[in-house]
Amino acid sequence: MISERLEHLAAALRLMLAKTPIVSVEVPVRLVNTSNSRSGWRSTAKRAKTVRETTRMLVRNATSGRVFPLVVRLVYVGPRQLDDDGIASAVKSLRDGVADALGVDDRDPRVVWVPDQERGGVREYGARVEIYLG
Repeated sequence: MISERLEHLAAALRLMLAKTPIVSVEVPVRLVNTSNSRSGWRSTAKRAKTVRETTRMLVRNATSGRVFPLVVRLVYVGPRQLDDDGIASAVKSLRDGVADALGVDDRDPRVVWVPDQERGGVREYGARVEIYLG
């Protein structure tokens, strides 16, 4: 039997293919797969805080009101592809920043989170947040 979480994810993917996002925000940060990072806790925490606050400000400025349910696509842009658990780790601070901007907990069932990635050029890093009305 397929879980309710996977059913929501499948519906979210169908929605993203059929509609255009109501909000699309480029976030000028370099996301890092923290599960494979060899940096210390202090620099990791500082990076996470910067990504979270930058994302919160940009998404809050781009969204006017809160209408639910939503599908949020979190896109990592980089020259190399990450594996599934790496992409989830890399976009965690981005997810927290969007949740802060929307005024919800990131476990809220009214929001479906879809981590994704796109290949960038050499030394091209960034992130994008796309919000779809579900």
